[in-house]
Amino acid sequence: MPISADLPINEASAEAAAILRDCRALYLKELGQLLREAEPVSDLAAQTFVHSAAAYFDEMVAVARRGGFGDANGLTASRISLVKENDLELEIRLGEFSAKLLESTGGDLWRVYLRFVTLLKRPDLDKSDNPVGPKGIASGLAQMCAEIGEGHDKTLARIDRLQSYFAKNLPVLYTNLNGLFEQRHISAAQPSIVSAPAVPAGRVVAPPVANAVAALQQNLMAQMPAGSEPIVAGGAGGSLFSQAMFDRLLSRLDELEKLGRSPAAPAAVGGSASLEDLIPGLFDRVPDVAEPEFPQHTIRAATLGIPSAAPEAAAIDTLALIFEAVFEMPDLPDVLKSALSSLQIPLLKSAMIDASFFANENHPARILIDRMARLALGVPSDASSKHPVCVQILNISARVRSEFAQDLSVFERYVAKLDALISERDQEITQSAQAWLPLLARMDQRTEAEKRCQEVIVDFCARGVPQGVADFLRKIWLRVLLKVWVEHGEESVIWQEENMVIDNLLWSFQPKVEADDRKRLSRMLPAILQRLNRGMELLNVPEAERTEFLDICFSLQTAALRGVTSQPSATAPASSLPTLDTSLLAAPGAQPEAGELKAGELCLKTIDIPGESVLLGRLRPLPIKSGEWLAFKTLDGVALLGRLCHVSTESGKLLLCNPDWGYAVAVHPAVIERQLREKQAARCSTLSLFNNAAEKALNRPPAS
Repeated sequence: MPISADLPINEASAEAAAILRDCRALYLKELGQLLREAEPVSDLAAQTFVHSAAAYFDEMVAVARRGGFGDANGLTASRISLVKENDLELEIRLGEFSAKLLESTGGDLWRVYLRFVTLLKRPDLDKSDNPVGPKGIASGLAQMCAEIGEGHDKTLARIDRLQSYFAKNLPVLYTNLNGLFEQRHISAAQPSIVSAPAVPAGRVVAPPVANAVAALQQNLMAQMPAGSEPIVAGGAGGSLFSQAMFDRLLSRLDELEKLGRSPAAPAAVGGSASLEDLIPGLFDRVPDVAEPEFPQHTIRAATLGIPSAAPEAAAIDTLALIFEAVFEMPDLPDVLKSALSSLQIPLLKSAMIDASFFANENHPARILIDRMARLALGVPSDASSKHPVCVQILNISARVRSEFAQDLSVFERYVAKLDALISERDQEITQSAQAWLPLLARMDQRTEAEKRCQEVIVDFCARGVPQGVADFLRKIWLRVLLKVWVEHGEESVIWQEENMVIDNLLWSFQPKVEADDRKRLSRMLPAILQRLNRGMELLNVPEAERTEFLDICFSLQTAALRGVTSQPSATAPASSLPTLDTSLLAAPGAQPEAGELKAGELCLKTIDIPGESVLLGRLRPLPIKSGEWLAFKTLDGVALLGRLCHVSTESGKLLLCNPDWGYAVAVHPAVIERQLREKQAARCSTLSLFNNAAEKALNRPPAS
């Protein structure tokens, strides 16, 4: 329910309070997780950090207006005591810490601030009083360092380390907070009612590159020989030496397109003033060929015979650099690269006749390249030209080449066609993902499985087993049962077998007076030991720990054969068994685990975090939505690209599918969240291949 003036006051206030509560919980949870990932600190130190950040959050939310001493000094009177009066250096360092974080998170943090303005109905809320801003983090850091008491130099070094880590990873935290606000319909306040984002005094922030393509062209223009004329309105060809040369250039491009190959380098330009002498490459005869080929080569101005002093050279070479960057991308299918290579001349002709090509990010020719890349998402890099998606891309690229002359509507027409193909493919993948939902539901039943497995272990221990065996059941076999329950279910044969082996194991410890019992034990022992070893191998139990337990079993079984009763342990209550820890600081300690769930020919690969609260999984708003393509990695480092087809309402787990995998992947949201933060995962649906290639070319080191 959105916060609106139309709501009754009490109802609106209650909804706002609920949103603040959820925002606070998510912020503190992820902030504590960042600290744990960045520094090995004690539980008490981490709690001190989180509690101080929580106090700052609560204070900023509660204060109606700020002014006077607090605003002038950047610290409220209640927090000024955190900095020792005789430690000016620490105070200055914490101020720099806040400024650096503000600089590195400005855009994401600014959006969170505007939403707080809306939620708190506080157009007067100062930017420095953002409840989740860097000053609150600095406050928590000061309290934590005081708690650790490690000395001045070590404290400053710790601040330096944390500044680097937080600056890198806080943007994802703020993206998640923005996602939570969006889910709860809290819109950003209009910037016109508040002042612009704060910038540290004395620092000039360079504006970001709005258009990498235009910036790349400008760089090349700057490298032109002095005295060259700038490109004028009317297209890159508008400043060519003459209209005749421009017409000849387009004609030359037409000939090259029919040839289907990159031009050969021209002979050296002579001193004659004739067109053939000035631009000899334009007048080379193009030999006839039977079949066009499109190798991954770029068209340079020099190979067209355009002198480097001509402004058109910058336009031509800009496209060449962009296509070079495209061809160097290892994850793009080779078939897609070939199709894009075949479109170099249509794009070059577009740049010649349309002055907006480099400045307009929505130019239809550039959008066509992006849509082709979008359609190819998830296609293997070594896919053949017979792959259904590759067939569609090659067909469209061929039609564009054959139909385009100088009419940009050709690009618009096939952009619309690509959009229809993208929608059709996405719908097919979503429909196919329905088959894996029952397996995802089984994965969501882990909490129920934990409870059931604990009950089974409690029943076993209630029989009065020896202490060493009880420890094994609680620490090892509980996890074996849990893995079997999740992957195969409670009704499966393997579940019954894993329970039966413990039954037989406990029977083997009982005194064997009768000869038949001793013979039965001798027959059963190899199977029992084999099953126990298999279970411990499943969990990668260290060899030393495995040997120690089997030695205990051997001693107890030897005593049983002699008719000696083993000493039972005290019955352990259920509360002594491993349980879920829902503490805000508990989740980072849990390590992801890989697994598989199968049903017939279906296979669901899983990446889960045992023991994290289901509530936290549902509360965490990921910066990715159903329907988007996501590049991520498995636990063994394999890179995958799949479409997010479903998010579990029970646990927040993500179901990712790709028709070329032959399986699906279910991932715990915290795993994806961390990979996004550490740049190991990336959202791909909205990426512009054309702009991305331009950025790579722009940032490429100059050739030595």
